[in-house]
Amino acid sequence: MISCLTTEVVKVVEPIKFYEATRAYIIVHDTRGEDSDNASFYMSIIDESRDQIESLQRTTVNIVTTDILDYRAVLKTIISIIAAEREISEMSTIYLNISSGTTEFAAGAMLAATQDEDIIAFSVKMKGSNLDLEQVIKNCTVEGRSVGTTKGVCDPIKVLTFGSVAPNDRHVACLEILKSQEKDRNYLNFNEIIDALKTKGVWDYVPEVKRTRTDDSQKERMFFRRNYITPMLDKGWVVENHKKRNKFDLTSKGEAIVSVYGKE
Repeated sequence: MISCLTTEVVKVVEPIKFYEATRAYIIVHDTRGEDSDNASFYMSIIDESRDQIESLQRTTVNIVTTDILDYRAVLKTIISIIAAEREISEMSTIYLNISSGTTEFAAGAMLAATQDEDIIAFSVKMKGSNLDLEQVIKNCTVEGRSVGTTKGVCDPIKVLTFGSVAPNDRHVACLEILKSQEKDRNYLNFNEIIDALKTKGVWDYVPEVKRTRTDDSQKERMFFRRNYITPMLDKGWVVENHKKRNKFDLTSKGEAIVSVYGKE
């Protein structure tokens, strides 16, 4: 089971009991650099959750740290956990608790669930609260006005969606290669990108052995443009660099694909 923990221990622990999960992945916030009192309180929440789960004596607890307020970071973490779990066993049932944690986690969990039919997403309802009405009113009132518990928010950040089908691993690998060349503006030609794809182990095209005027290298370049560049252009992941022929740059969508699905 994959859950996200803020301060709601019950929302994380009880579903693990209900489904009798053998492995629990609890995504928690990275508190490095934050106020020590806040970090100490949050660690006590994490410790309490771990202790309750481990007391069941049937569940292994894995604490995974990320920025649970960053949609891309959370989604990448979820996808990484799923991939790691599939390495352990392709037959295991994976549950995603969309009721625990932040809204960013819930959104990422639902997207991950739609991209994998073998994942079961679920929610849990609250039966009650540990706060009485007087406490709630006090915590949500500032200068006589009912404003909630949030002091303020940052500017909105547009969420880029990726569709219900996970990106092709080959295209993601190609985007990573294109992304890496941007660091020093050292653009690679098609042959160099193909060699990099071969190094990554995601290039399986073998030119047919025929007596034609087209050599194998040219056939590979044609295959690369047709099966890599054209689909990524169509999806809006890359755009052609108008200053350099046959050179391509990542768009914001392409950047998002790399940040979430990239292996490096």
